[in-house]
Amino acid sequence: MPSSALTVTQLNRYIKSLLEGDRKLHDVLIRGEIHSFHRHFKTGHLFFSLKDGGSSLKVVMFRSAAAQLQFDPQDGMQVIVRGDIAVFERDGAYQLYAREIIPDGVGAQQMALEQLKQRLAAEGLFDAAHKKPLPAFPRHIALITSKSGAALQDILQVIGRRYDLCQLSLLPVTVQGEGAVPTIVRAIEYLSQRPDFDLAILARGGGSQQDLWLFNDERIARAIYNCPVPIISAIGHEIDFTVADLVADMRAPTPSAAAELAVPDLGDIRLRLEQLGRRAQAAIQGKLQLCVQQTDALRRRCQTQHPQKDIDRYRRQLDLQKERLALAVARLTEKKKLQLQAAAGKLESLNPAGVLARGWAIASKDGKTITDAATLQPGDKLLLRFARGGADCTVQQTWKGED
Repeated sequence: MPSSALTVTQLNRYIKSLLEGDRKLHDVLIRGEIHSFHRHFKTGHLFFSLKDGGSSLKVVMFRSAAAQLQFDPQDGMQVIVRGDIAVFERDGAYQLYAREIIPDGVGAQQMALEQLKQRLAAEGLFDAAHKKPLPAFPRHIALITSKSGAALQDILQVIGRRYDLCQLSLLPVTVQGEGAVPTIVRAIEYLSQRPDFDLAILARGGGSQQDLWLFNDERIARAIYNCPVPIISAIGHEIDFTVADLVADMRAPTPSAAAELAVPDLGDIRLRLEQLGRRAQAAIQGKLQLCVQQTDALRRRCQTQHPQKDIDRYRRQLDLQKERLALAVARLTEKKKLQLQAAAGKLESLNPAGVLARGWAIASKDGKTITDAATLQPGDKLLLRFARGGADCTVQQTWKGED
């Protein structure tokens, strides 16, 4: 075996020294499309390939550098990668060790914002169904803003002019700089623990897009979403629109507009009450006037159709009916009296006692009255009854009577 033969390790190490010693391959910018993107779940390192129309290059980005990214790399994304070319000695493959990934054609910050919006929208944080209604007459409003900013003064002025019946509490926060996001999140979480608040305004005055960028932070968005108290966002000017605005229950173009949305105008309420009072008074007056007219009509009707006249008429009719009834009763009584006398006379004529008094007698045999002599035989015993007393007799002879 030739003594000049190299081992694989020696060759890879030599190539590694050549590539890593070439200053042209340090801090290079490579443009391409991301393919086969993978984030190692344990280490947090990123592994992917950069491709163009004819070639492919493996790329590694260690966790420390990946943590600085402002967006999530995805397959198919056009990017520019900054890093160093080096050899992975074990596999004998050269690759790009990335320090920075820049979206090609769009800022990393803007891309990160669009990705965040898509993710939060998919979770439902922007859905109208989750928006809480604002109270019509708030009693206690939290103002989450800078204590030295113009936004606070604008809100106080508007609410003081429109609706001085509610309590205002300032939850001071920092609205710019690196420490702003944690202070805003803490204020919203504090608000969530206070049942006496029924409304909140999250406000910041105007500024550059970069000044307002912190309100695109995911932590603020989730704090707003989880807060049980309705929140009005008023960040920047009318043209400014942040993630916090999308999650808030109501978005106002300016802090002054937020104050107008938060409270009603007592002047308008008083005017409305006055209008309702006048309408109610007119309605009552109209009703009273109608009642008076109806009462007058009834009075006139009673005067022309007094009930006493009907009563007198009915009384006269009753008296006449009573007279007619009395006359009818008298006539009926007389008729019945005559009928009774006739019946009494007839009965009197049929009275056996009267017949006996005229000399007749009643003959009976064995308790039965005898009306036909043909029923008797000589020797029959008879009882004769007279008007006064009676006599026992024996039949000696019978003869046929004439009809």
